[in-house]
Amino acid sequence: MIVFFLYQLLLVLVLPLALYKLYWPRAGKPSVGKRWLEHFGLSQKVAKVDLWFHAVSVGEVLAAIPLITQIKQQQPELNILLTTTTATGAEQVKQKLGDLVTHRYAPFDLWPCICCFLHLHRPKKLWIMETELWPNWLSLCHKKQIPVSLINARMSERSCRGYMRFKGFAQNLYNKLNLVLAQHQDDAQRFNQLGVAAANLVVTGSIKYDLPDTKNIQQQAKQLRSSLFGERLVWIAASTHKGEDEKILEVMQKVRKQLPDSVLILVPRHPERFDQVAELIAGSGFDCARRSKQQSPSAKNAVYLADTMGEMLLMYGCADAAFIGGSLVPIGGHNYLEAAAMGLPCVAGEHDFNFSDISQQLQASGALKLSADTEQLANWLKAWLANQEERRKAGDAGLTIVKQNQGALTRSISALTP
Repeated sequence: MIVFFLYQLLLVLVLPLALYKLYWPRAGKPSVGKRWLEHFGLSQKVAKVDLWFHAVSVGEVLAAIPLITQIKQQQPELNILLTTTTATGAEQVKQKLGDLVTHRYAPFDLWPCICCFLHLHRPKKLWIMETELWPNWLSLCHKKQIPVSLINARMSERSCRGYMRFKGFAQNLYNKLNLVLAQHQDDAQRFNQLGVAAANLVVTGSIKYDLPDTKNIQQQAKQLRSSLFGERLVWIAASTHKGEDEKILEVMQKVRKQLPDSVLILVPRHPERFDQVAELIAGSGFDCARRSKQQSPSAKNAVYLADTMGEMLLMYGCADAAFIGGSLVPIGGHNYLEAAAMGLPCVAGEHDFNFSDISQQLQASGALKLSADTEQLANWLKAWLANQEERRKAGDAGLTIVKQNQGALTRSISALTP
């Protein structure tokens, strides 16, 4: 009870910071605009909400798209209210799902906000993508008998240990989940340890393995690569964070010593950092072209800044090898699977705890190599870029892992709609 009270107090204290992060204008960051009241549970009413589906931001929205698409194909009359927390997530909903869903911003985890939201829209059930759990959401949904399902759920050992420091609070949170679709058996065991009943746990695998057919995107990428880079060797640094871009540019300097005509596609994770990264590139001595300005790289451009949203697969299709970001800083790494599905051998930093199971599989196959050392990363990239056969062999190994683990989407739909 004390922990719960402290949590409510903490929410109030951090609310100004949350408002600042969400609403303060930044270059390249879309604005919530006049819809800011939706975060407080106030919005135009959505009639007959059969399903409230929450996906916090871009990554979760993209993972949810094939699930929502298939559900709507099976049940076209189903009215889905999809919430995101961020404006970048909202943009992806509009671009990728259109009229299949109705979008609103998710309410803050404050009792008045959630009460307003639930009273206004009266959803029949709530599906949450991955691990975006809020205690007051769950408490009020439980009180109103709104069943809650957690989809594509992960629970790292590190996160589990953190929750177990407040075991009573954690169990009071997790025992309110009616269904948890865990990615792996280890995840399921940790959820059970935290209070989810074994009967409410299903191991489905990761939906992220079930990527859409890449044939069309590969054809588009082939044409784009030809027009942008010609015959030059290309590698991509995807979803980089603050503190990583400098190291990636160091790696590129080492790669260029052996392969002076090679090109780096640099894709920062957050759009508000695009201009900062452009300045970093200039400061490192490289000339760059920017995708947002539709600039085609000339022979002197060593870096192509992919400062747009929703084009990651297309950018992967233009590359020969990939670095996966969030791994040279203690973020825990980002998903390796899109790169693997495009047949790219991958390198990353040592921080892989967000996707440790996938990381281990890809490393064992030879498709992924991890190191915190920029010299080592550069050596692996140079070896793959310079040797087409070794590059193809490693890329094929990763693609095999992806194909072997597909099927989670079908299993998830089966569990959610028995």
